[in-house]
Amino acid sequence: MSGPHHTLLLEGAEYRVREVLKEDRYARSTVLEDRRGRRFVLKESVMRLPPGVRVPPLAALLARHEADLYERLAGVPGIPRLAARPRPDAFLREYVEGATVRDTAPLPPGFFASLEEVLRAVHARGVAYVDLAKEENVLVGADGRAWLVDFQISLAREGPLRALVDRFQREDLYHLSKMRLRRAPADGTDEDRRRVARRGPLGRLHRATVKKAYNLLTRHLVTRWSGAGEGRRED
Repeated sequence: MSGPHHTLLLEGAEYRVREVLKEDRYARSTVLEDRRGRRFVLKESVMRLPPGVRVPPLAALLARHEADLYERLAGVPGIPRLAARPRPDAFLREYVEGATVRDTAPLPPGFFASLEEVLRAVHARGVAYVDLAKEENVLVGADGRAWLVDFQISLAREGPLRALVDRFQREDLYHLSKMRLRRAPADGTDEDRRRVARRGPLGRLHRATVKKAYNLLTRHLVTRWSGAGEGRRED
């Protein structure tokens, strides 16, 4: 794909390329606009492994996994609509007008109540989001309500890792509580404080050992060859 403002043909429809939202070792997300002025996000799975080797079958698997989850969550307020699957390694979803939580301060009143509603609706469909530690995956819509995007590493109850779904749903709620207490302390609830406090010594041990090694790999070694960061995580 060349630079912005050229055109792209997908399933017989012509789109104008507006901008590249994000590009990393896993995927590239590009804003497209159709002839009627409607905007979409084309997410193309690229899947490059060190030292930059592309793995097309794995890219197609990841794209199918994420598109399947968007289909599973169809109709949930705060989840973009899946529009098309033009290639095995790509899908088109609804574009959300707004900004990321990371880039929004202060957050609008009632935002975290909205985010909790979205998250619980996702859980009710048997999905664990998994990636709520990244504030750029949570969008503040033009109406001030929450939207979740990027389900590449999310888990479904019927998937091969279904035994982990309940555990990761609890992790989702932990990260929701931690984000709310950090970004809007006045909105924090007693349950938020209990969730965060329950991490206790075991949580600190995990962060000092396993998490530290994981962050060293993903933030420093892998991003060095990928040429792109993964965004700031709040662990």
